[in-house]
Amino acid sequence: MTEQPLSFIQLDRAIGAVLGSAVGDALGAGFEFATPPRPSEVRMRPGTLTGKPAGHWTDDTAMAVSVLRVAATLGTLATPEAQTAVAQGFLDWFHSSPQDVGAHTARVLSKAPSASALAATSAAVQQAAPHSAGNGSLMRTGPVALSALGNDALIAATARAISALTHAHQDAQDACVLWSIAIDRAIRLGSLEGPRAGLSQLSSEQATKWTQWIDEAETQDPQTFSPNGYVVTALQAAWSAIVQTKHEKNPFEAGLRRAIAIGDDTDTVAAIAGALLGAVHGVTSIPFAWRHDLAGWPDGIHGIDLMELAVLAARGVDPAGWPGVGSMANAYRHFAPAGATYTFDVDPDVVFGDFGALATVNADAFLSLCRIGEQDRRATNHELVWLLDQPGNADAARVLADTADAIAHLRQRGQRVFVHCVQAQSRTPTVAMAWLMRHHGLSLAEAEAAVMATITSAAPEASLLAAVRSLTETTA
Repeated sequence: MTEQPLSFIQLDRAIGAVLGSAVGDALGAGFEFATPPRPSEVRMRPGTLTGKPAGHWTDDTAMAVSVLRVAATLGTLATPEAQTAVAQGFLDWFHSSPQDVGAHTARVLSKAPSASALAATSAAVQQAAPHSAGNGSLMRTGPVALSALGNDALIAATARAISALTHAHQDAQDACVLWSIAIDRAIRLGSLEGPRAGLSQLSSEQATKWTQWIDEAETQDPQTFSPNGYVVTALQAAWSAIVQTKHEKNPFEAGLRRAIAIGDDTDTVAAIAGALLGAVHGVTSIPFAWRHDLAGWPDGIHGIDLMELAVLAARGVDPAGWPGVGSMANAYRHFAPAGATYTFDVDPDVVFGDFGALATVNADAFLSLCRIGEQDRRATNHELVWLLDQPGNADAARVLADTADAIAHLRQRGQRVFVHCVQAQSRTPTVAMAWLMRHHGLSLAEAEAAVMATITSAAPEASLLAAVRSLTETTA
């Protein structure tokens, strides 16, 4: 957790590091050790090894969640207490009989007599197999940077300690250091320095090796880096895919598609790439269709939970007690949300409203455009959209368009949808405008007129209204 306040956009990127990795893992799970797809063919589909439904993550995210939960609850990963708690999470997951466990990870976890002995067990297993350097700790290192943003030395020490719980090899530890510091730079600065940013935290001998390996990743075709079970090759594969696609229109999507198209250990390479891509471009760059059905171990954890844990790990709670507050009703009381709902004739099964209506409206799917508490959730996969009702969004037009597309996606599934913010003054009306334009063929002028006539509380904030006006006036 950083001691410096994080901006809304920096939090967008912190959340992106966590959800980006989970999305990459879930996407890659459908192609793991199968015939590599073309980038355009990448989509969510059931896991090839796990057999789980599309959208379910694998061991990569399950182990990352163990790291993330400790960072969120204790505010650090650097203490022996925190590292033992992470180790216990790994053991709890392993003893849940997961379908997909790396061979080296399984050897370590199966031999550990307790969480406090895990690091020693790992060291012993490494000594018995000194050349074993799999990608199993790099795949879960995404949350490490959140616990120590802005402190390279602490990030490096923590990344090594968390890696060594199962993967003690020098290359594995160094890879986690390099990737964690790259994620720190992305979250704090929005920069794509990549693994070079952490070279100063390596020994001179290791830094020389890694400089050559990074050079190879930046100059060779991503397909070069397969098979990619070795931690160095896995990092090279992820970084090569990112570098090759960084100038494309949607670099988050393009980077993950390219990472998975490499083939072999696709879920892990995509989880590694997704953590850095999400940290650079933010959760607002991740398409709703990719993040909506996210789920996995522990049972009951979904995308909104990962979002809240990421904020807790990176910043802690805000003055209203979010995340972690039971309900935001008290925090919003002075706004006096009236519990109003609004519909349009083009599709009355899309309901717009304010926070006051959230508790009572009848719907199958819920899109919250403002903070909500755990008790305010109305559905298993209740979604929280990261959007301000004032200037300061990373890309408000993209968020409005993606949320409009999310409504259409849910309606195609036959679900009745409720969309709300606090008062239905700014965010809700502008999402409604975007939806009418993109999916019902209304012009900008027609959409504005329809929304202003229907949502009587509407008073769109200037930057959000400008974002709507920047959208292409075509149907999706």
